[in-house]
Parts: sequence; C-alpha cells; structure tokens
Amino acid sequence: AMEGMHIDSVGVRNLAQGDTLVDYSPLIVIETTFKIPRQADGGEVFAWEFYAEQLNPVKLLIVRDANDGEHYEIVGESETFVPAHKGINRHILREPIPVAFKDMVGLVQPGQATVPFRKVVGWKTLISARPLQRPFIPRDRFAMYGWRYSMRVLWRVKEERI
Repeated sequence: AMEGMHIDSVGVRNLAQGDTLVDYSPLIVIETTFKIPRQADGGEVFAWEFYAEQLNPVKLLIVRDANDGEHYEIVGESETFVPAHKGINRHILREPIPVAFKDMVGLVQPGQATVPFRKVVGWKTLISARPLQRPFIPRDRFAMYGWRYSMRVLWRVKEERI
C-alpha cells in the first residue's frame, strides 16, 4: 500500500477457478462483465494478476468503446512476457496505464494458451482469434462467450479522489 493512495482490483477474486484452456491462436479477450469502476476514473492500472496454466507469452490490454460505435480503442497495454511460473502470477507494469470509468480489461495470447477460463452462465466476454490491431479493433471481429478468465487488474487513485 502507498500512503495517500486507494488501491483496489477489477476482475475475479479467486484466480485459481479457471479450468479450461482454448487453442485459438492468436487470441484476444475483452472482459465486459467487470469494467473499471467509477471510483477508479482518472486513476491508473499499475499491475495485473492472472493464473498461468501454461508458460506461454501473454499481455494485458485496457480498451474502451470508440466514439464511432464500430471499434474498441486500445488505451494501454503491457509488454508481452512469459509468466514466471505456473499458478498465480503478478506482473507490475513498467508504465502504469491511465484508466477511465467503464474501460475494459483484456488480454492477448499471441501463441498457445496461457490463462484458463471457466464457463459461467450470464458472463459476457468478447473473444477474437485474430491478430491484434492498433489503436482500434473492429467490433465485428469478436464473438460473445460465457467464459470468465482467471485475471484481474490492480488500480490506484489518490485518496482525495475517492
């Protein structure tokens, strides 16, 4: 914890609940059920945690709805890296990603699967098995699945903003 900062997370609470890997490659995942909350608006994502079932490259994405209604805009991403070990991993970002209310969290698995998911009724996750485009990703590249990925981001804001 940092003095004068409020720190919280967005994403699943129990990272070990994922039970399935998918072979789509490359894979882009955008979480729509959990979004950056109002109290994090103007703050930053400084780390992310995920469960690694395999030791393959992965990266974090932060996206938001683009003004045109046809794209998602990438507002930040981590570097691509290989998890340190199987199980729960925490990755501190080299540069924090500024976030706004309703931004969405995602991940990219450029090759083989790394992060597992669990099927959850009523869950809404966008999945695309196409290469990542920057800075805008067409919405029509995604399908909606009830897959909850084993990941979460850590965000912070200065206490006076809460």
